[in-house]
Amino acid sequence: MWDQIKYFLELLTSISIILGVVFSYMQIKKISKSVDIGEKANLINVLNYFTREYDSLMMEMTDCADEKKVERWYFRFWNLFTNEFLFFNKGLLDSIVFEFWAYKVCLYYDKKPSGIPSREIDTYRQSHLKYIVKRKGSYPKADMFFKELMKISEKERDKNKIEKQVHGLLKKYRDKKN
Repeated sequence: MWDQIKYFLELLTSISIILGVVFSYMQIKKISKSVDIGEKANLINVLNYFTREYDSLMMEMTDCADEKKVERWYFRFWNLFTNEFLFFNKGLLDSIVFEFWAYKVCLYYDKKPSGIPSREIDTYRQSHLKYIVKRKGSYPKADMFFKELMKISEKERDKNKIEKQVHGLLKKYRDKKN
């Protein structure tokens, strides 16, 4: 009789361990799914923030009637792009989105923003170089990235080649830990 009770208790213990493992596995899957959903929501929020900031800057272009306002506008524009790079570098901004933005900037470096009414404006390249100098090396990795992006825009005119080179540049700068 004692052997039967002992066997029964061992069987119950084994069953409870198996159920515990199964339950833990189910909880881990739920938690993992929650984390994935949270990460996706955060990526969407980051993208929405950057898009809103960019849209706001584009609407404010028409208010840049004097040199001081133009300088502030450029500073905010490049500050936004720097933040986008920093988020991209840490894996917090979708690579495809940032690659598209970097490609577009590369195409426009030698142009002036057409929506700014002031005649005393720099090209995007000139203003970006001023921005980098003004920040005095606050973000050396970002500065190196931007200078390499500028080199691509200086040397290349073919849009397909620019696209490939920008893609290669982004692969180089994406933080490998993420």
